[in-house]
Amino acid sequence: MSNHFVQPLYDAALDIVGDIHGEIDALKSLMKVLGYDENGQHLAQRKLIFVGDLCDRGLNSVAVIQLVKRLIENGNAQCVLGNHELNLLIESKREGNGWFFGSPHEDDEKPFNSNAISAAEKDWIIQFLNTLPLALESEKLRIVHACWDQASIDALQQCHSSSIKAVYDQFVQRAEQQIQSSGIAHHAQQEELCYQAELKNPHAQVPLLENLAQKDILEQMYNPIKVLTSGAEEIVEHPFFAGGKWRMVGRLPWWQSYQAEIPVVMGHYWRNFNSTEQKSGLFKHIDAVQWFGLKGNVFCVDYSVGKRYLDRHHQRDFSHQLIALRFPERVLMLEDGRQLQTEPN
Repeated sequence: MSNHFVQPLYDAALDIVGDIHGEIDALKSLMKVLGYDENGQHLAQRKLIFVGDLCDRGLNSVAVIQLVKRLIENGNAQCVLGNHELNLLIESKREGNGWFFGSPHEDDEKPFNSNAISAAEKDWIIQFLNTLPLALESEKLRIVHACWDQASIDALQQCHSSSIKAVYDQFVQRAEQQIQSSGIAHHAQQEELCYQAELKNPHAQVPLLENLAQKDILEQMYNPIKVLTSGAEEIVEHPFFAGGKWRMVGRLPWWQSYQAEIPVVMGHYWRNFNSTEQKSGLFKHIDAVQWFGLKGNVFCVDYSVGKRYLDRHHQRDFSHQLIALRFPERVLMLEDGRQLQTEPN
C-alpha cells in the first residue's frame, strides 16, 4: 500500500544530494559537476534525489526551492520533506526561518542575511512543500530525511488526508491525550515549576526529570512525521544543555537496530570532514566516508553546508562542501569536482 507520504523511488542511477539550506550557488555548482543541465537533464539519464532541508540559514532559500520544484516538475528529480520544510508547513518559527516568517523573529539577531520572501512566493512554496513525500522507497534503496522507522512508515500509510499539517496535528493531539490521561502532564508541570530557573541556566545542576523526559519522548515518538523528519529519540542518562535549555532526551542512533537489507540514505545529522567535530556526537566512531549501522547499509549525505553563513560572517573560506552520493556506484561527488569512494562499515 502506498500513499502520498511514502512514494516509489526512481528506478535509475541516482545522485542523492545532501541538505542544501538555501545555498543556491552550491547547488548549481554541484549539478554542473554531476553533469546535469539547468533543467535536470543528464546524458546518462541519471536522476537527482534531494533528502530535504532545502531551506533556512543560507542566502536564498526561495531560489533553491524554486529550482528543485522545476527539476521535479520536469520529471528529473524527487525530494523528501525535511524538518526545516515541515516547520514552514506547521507555522513553527525556528532558527533560520526568519526569511519566511519575517520580523519579529529570533533570526533578527543572527548573521544569516537570507533573502526575504514575498506573499506570492509564500503561497506557491507552501503548496509545493505539501506535495513532497516523507519517504521514497524501491527494492534497492530507501530515502528519508532523518530516520527510517518502519512503525512510523506503517502508521503514515494508514492516513487518508493529503495535508501534512492536518496529519501532523492529528498525531500531536493523540500524543497530548496520552500525556494527559497518563498523569505525565501534571507531574511534568510540577517538575518544570520546581526547576523553572535552572532549566535555562547552563551552569545549574539539573537532575534527570523523569516526567519531563517522558513527555518529550511521547511528543516525539508518537508522531511519525516528527520521527521521519527529525529522528528517533531516547531518554538520556545525564541531562545536557543545548539550544538554550537543559534536555532530558537525545538523538537515538536508530541505524544500530536497523535490520532490513535495503540500504537507507538520509540527511539531517551534520556530518563533516573536520576531525575534531567528527570525534563527537553520533558519528564519533564513524569515518566521514563510511557506511554505518547494524548491517553497514545506512549513509548520511548531509555534510554541513548549512554552516556557511558562519564562514561569510567571519569572512573566511567555506569550510564545508555540498555533496552528492552516486548510487549504485557509492561514490561521493563534491561540489569542487573531487570524488571520494565511500567505505563499507
